[in-house]
Amino acid sequence: MAFGLVRRSKYEELQRQTDELKEQEKSLTSEVETLRKEVAELRKETKKSRRKISQLQKEVNNLRIQREELANSVEILTKEREVFQKTIRNLSQATRKRKKPKL
Repeated sequence: MAFGLVRRSKYEELQRQTDELKEQEKSLTSEVETLRKEVAELRKETKKSRRKISQLQKEVNNLRIQREELANSVEILTKEREVFQKTIRNLSQATRKRKKPKL
């Protein structure tokens, strides 16, 4: 009879361990699913961030091009201003020469 009790007690212990392992399995499965969802969400965010980075890089390149164009325009306008100033000086000098009374 003692042999039957030992067997039954060993069976019950193994059954408890099996139940505990099943609970751990459920818990770990749930945790894995949660982590999979988080990973999927992070991948979405990463894709979105990459798209945003790409868009911002394009904008930066466009702004650089605009800056270069503006710098060229400023350079051209500066040269034109110098030409106009020289022309104005020449005209002023010519006007002054005409206004001088002839002696």
